[in-house]
Amino acid sequence: MSNMRALKWIGGTVLILFVLITLFFTFGLNLLKGPITRAVSDATGRELVIEGRLGPVWSWVHPRLRAEGVTFANADWGQADYLLSADAIEASISVFPLFTGRVVLPEVYLQGAELSLEQDADGRKNWILKQDPEEQKDESRLFIKLLTVDEGRLRWEDAWREHSFVAELSTDETGIEFTGEGTYSGMPLKAKGHVGHVLAIREESMPFPIKGEIKIGDTAATLEGTLTGLVGFKGIDLQFKQLSGKTMEDLYWIIGLAFPDTSPYKLSGRLMRTDGMWRFENFAGKVGESDLAGTLQVDTGGKRPYMHGDLTSKVLNFADLGPLVGTNQPREGGGVLPDAPFNVDRWETLDADVRLKAGTIKRPEALPIDNLATRWQLRDKVLSLNPLEFGIAGGKLDGPIKVDGNKEPVRGDVNMRVRGLQLAKLFPTVKQAQGSIGDLNGLIELSGTGDSVGKLLGSSAGKIGIYMDEGKVSRFLMELMALQLWDAVRVKLKGDEEIDIRCVIADFGVKGGVAQTNAFVFDTEVVNIGGSGTINLKTEEMDLTLKPQPKDRSIGSLRTPLHIKGTFSEPDIGPDMGKLAARGAGTLVMGILNPLLAILPLLEEGKGKDSNCGALIAQANASSKKKAGAPKAIAQQKEQKPAPTASSKESAAAGATAPPADK
Repeated sequence: MSNMRALKWIGGTVLILFVLITLFFTFGLNLLKGPITRAVSDATGRELVIEGRLGPVWSWVHPRLRAEGVTFANADWGQADYLLSADAIEASISVFPLFTGRVVLPEVYLQGAELSLEQDADGRKNWILKQDPEEQKDESRLFIKLLTVDEGRLRWEDAWREHSFVAELSTDETGIEFTGEGTYSGMPLKAKGHVGHVLAIREESMPFPIKGEIKIGDTAATLEGTLTGLVGFKGIDLQFKQLSGKTMEDLYWIIGLAFPDTSPYKLSGRLMRTDGMWRFENFAGKVGESDLAGTLQVDTGGKRPYMHGDLTSKVLNFADLGPLVGTNQPREGGGVLPDAPFNVDRWETLDADVRLKAGTIKRPEALPIDNLATRWQLRDKVLSLNPLEFGIAGGKLDGPIKVDGNKEPVRGDVNMRVRGLQLAKLFPTVKQAQGSIGDLNGLIELSGTGDSVGKLLGSSAGKIGIYMDEGKVSRFLMELMALQLWDAVRVKLKGDEEIDIRCVIADFGVKGGVAQTNAFVFDTEVVNIGGSGTINLKTEEMDLTLKPQPKDRSIGSLRTPLHIKGTFSEPDIGPDMGKLAARGAGTLVMGILNPLLAILPLLEEGKGKDSNCGALIAQANASSKKKAGAPKAIAQQKEQKPAPTASSKESAAAGATAPPADK
């Protein structure tokens, strides 16, 4: 009986409290506007104003409040008048979390609201109400689970990064729709799309669905996926249906990672971010006219972001490699070698290790490149391609290239080998060369300074050399090269044939960007072509002379030098009709012979003493020593012997000046 009485008292008391709370919310809540707004203003330092009615809204689940004509002041340094203004705000409140000091709002509804988020040039954020850095670390006691918006507007101003964005917001049954425009790092920005209902501002594990289209400058993307942990974007899983732009270099201004200059691109793939790692996986698409696929990963936990991955291209258009070295930029005053400056300052923002392999090269018919493989590494502002390997003319050109951005000016080093280039494939558009046989080998070793490819080559020093031991070539070509017109016509009427190549050497010493011939010879059974001169990599000018010396006596031979002059872009090739080559068929011509030829170590690696080119060089050296020793021997004879008679004087002079006999 006593228990029943106690229950009645308890039930009556609860009923009375419920009635009193209901009456208070119905008639007395509006009377608390003043105390509520003053308390919030005192606690935050920002003025809260509720101009309209403050009252309850009936709800079976949680108590629900509605405030009309609400404004909350912006920071005193902000551009907008208010951080938040709304025609009306409705919010439901969970009662039990209030006993633990937490404010949980299961649902917040904004009507005619405008939210202005700002960050100034000093990094201050207008939504941070606690200015003490230690207080900012405290966990927020306010939690919003669901946010709905009716005709809202979001303003975002970031003076620090030059971002500005204004978006119109509206809610439908599936989420929040947005459309807006502004600037991003000073570039025009347009975006539209749809996000889910769940705002989850403080929920670290709740995926936030998003679908949209965005364009920043010339870079555009269509994407769909989820963002986890909106504060800081701790998790990203987005499928890019399309990512496109004029050049990947522009991505630096969007994501802060240095990409090379490229042709216009269009890619699709999956972008993920977890635990400080970005990953763009299984992407595929086009860069210029080349296909490109692979996976790139960026780890952000180290000294600087570290990008690594593997890229493949089934068909690579050689023209699409041009922007990588600046050939897409117009040269000042004309010229061929690219002079677009390296962006070495951006090299500080990233380390990288990326491999690229291309199966087929789409290129001009006259450029016999077959495939490409390289490993692109960037470490502490030092860029290296090691190895850089081209399949070319049935052989390959391979070796490391290094550019050190820490040096002032930038320093570059090239150390490449030429291996097994087939003579016939080296000139694929020359019909008479298709029956040629022989492999070219050699090296390119150069070092230079400058902030572009053109300046590096224009200041370079080192050596360039190629050679070929044995082979065959068209007789018609050689007769024509020697300007043996009668023999060339005879070969054309009778039919061409292949003749033996004894040796080919082109060896240059490079200093101050000027390549000087050490030796130049193309020795066949019908003609020996020697040469000398310079190639200026700084001014892009050539001054070469080729001296064909036929090995037979032909009445149709003009026996005149050929000059190669002019610039790389406008070469001038033609015979010197004012000079006739000296008679003496079969005379060995090596140009300017230097005993430190670049190709000598390569010859020793090959056939050594059995090399035709080695024998030719030895013969030329012996001839040079003999000629150099002759004047010295004559001088010694003059000192040791008495003065000769008149007849003997005539004999010595004749012997010293007589030209070599024709063979």
